[in-house]
Amino acid sequence: MSNISAIVAGIVFVTLAAANVVVMLEASQPSRNITTRSRLIAFHRAGGYLFVILLCIMAYSMSQRLAGLGITGHLPTHLVLHIALVLVLVPLLLLKILIAHRYKHSQSSLKGLGITIFVISFVLVAIPTFSELLRSANPGSMALRLATGGVVAVCLVQCALVFKQKHTQAPVESSRIPEIPARVTPRTDRENAKDPMNLLLAQIEQQTHDTKTLRFQVPKERQLRSKPGQFLTFQWTVDGQRVPRSYTISSSPVHENYVEITPKRTENGCVSAFLNERAKPGLAVEASGPYGRFYFDETLHKSIVLIAAGSGITPMISMLRYIDDLELATPVTLLYCVRTGADVIFENELERLSRSRPSFKYEVCLSKPDPTWKGRSGRLTEEFVTQNVTNLDAQTFFLCGPKGFMDNARQILSTLGVNRDRILQESFGESKRSTKSSPLETRPVETVVFIHSQKVCQVSAESTLLDLAERNEVPIPYGCRQGLCGTCATRVLSGTVQMDVEAGLTAEQKSAGYVLPCVSRAEGTVVVAA
Repeated sequence: MSNISAIVAGIVFVTLAAANVVVMLEASQPSRNITTRSRLIAFHRAGGYLFVILLCIMAYSMSQRLAGLGITGHLPTHLVLHIALVLVLVPLLLLKILIAHRYKHSQSSLKGLGITIFVISFVLVAIPTFSELLRSANPGSMALRLATGGVVAVCLVQCALVFKQKHTQAPVESSRIPEIPARVTPRTDRENAKDPMNLLLAQIEQQTHDTKTLRFQVPKERQLRSKPGQFLTFQWTVDGQRVPRSYTISSSPVHENYVEITPKRTENGCVSAFLNERAKPGLAVEASGPYGRFYFDETLHKSIVLIAAGSGITPMISMLRYIDDLELATPVTLLYCVRTGADVIFENELERLSRSRPSFKYEVCLSKPDPTWKGRSGRLTEEFVTQNVTNLDAQTFFLCGPKGFMDNARQILSTLGVNRDRILQESFGESKRSTKSSPLETRPVETVVFIHSQKVCQVSAESTLLDLAERNEVPIPYGCRQGLCGTCATRVLSGTVQMDVEAGLTAEQKSAGYVLPCVSRAEGTVVVAA
């Protein structure tokens, strides 16, 4: 290989190393949707293989040049350093390939290895380049000098790009702690999620005797970008009445052209009965979202335990499908409690996943088993958890089911010493008005001051703060209108409000005086930061 060819190969070599680091950092950004992230990962994989091939070619060329030089005795220092760097680079590459294939969730390790490989590659190319410049006895060899200057300039520019890309992500972490807890709804495009979309029912699949999965086609002009575990708010039309209901997405977020929900028929549930008995393909419905902070994030949750009861399996199956689609190595344990064997939703798919994913295991517990049942029976207990979950300190726990079930699960985990920060739960969000005596019953009209909009409004005892804001053109963003998504969270500066549910608020928001206007009613004079 000639000097010029070696320099060109060096430029390509360092370019590939830099490009791989930049692509990896881009793919790890939370704002990237699933499709873009998958493409970036594919580019990163292809660039990595090209990098390895080019390294082999350059190593072979270097060995041939050393053999042709016929050096006897000690090797020059720059050659020893050059060989040492190659010997260091090879195991690092092998380690990175191993982690990328078997431990895909170890993003921090992959980033560190990628940047280390880039730095070594830069030095590896720079050493022979400067060596050739110093050894050039012909001061008139302008071509070589220009080529040498070019490779140094390119390498330095690439180095600057890599570290600039790395540091531009740092402020994202620090911005998570604002002076006042902000309204946090983890979705890619907040405004896009707020705008409703029209969905068309395309397919229906029977899951159990009282549960169906409904697949809706998403409009081509509107991609659905969700996190596994989030929900949509639908505006159903039942017998001429417009009825809003929120349903968890049960499909994998990897599929952006359709979305699935799995409603379970409930007693006296007009919407669940309509969806299970009367909904047919071709049904059109308006939906907004996705919403919710209850979701799996492979960059944060390295090992997870899913504890579900009944239809609480729906966010869990979305997480499992997502992990399966992306072939993540995240260890997952599912503890699923239902009444009878006929009530196990997604039974066939859970069995398939347990066979195809070595990192996934699940146990079903029946509270009312038939005589043929050979598995676990009874209710969720401390013994059931400890028998199936190892290393409790390393797990993130996701809970979903009826309120009593989740209260029991949370109490069990607390008894076992699990930190509450590692317990995430989804509420079904039944909005129930308090029946105790309160000023609402004796004072028909309250006063609400929207301080930022400079409006003083009178409100009846039955009207929510969000209803009042809409009537007076006070801008408060909202999503589910059921106190679940947290989109409308707004700070109360003075006064008292009564909330039907608090599921959409974080502990930090509660302590800072935030309320959910969609399920909040004023008690006396209230000043709101809106």
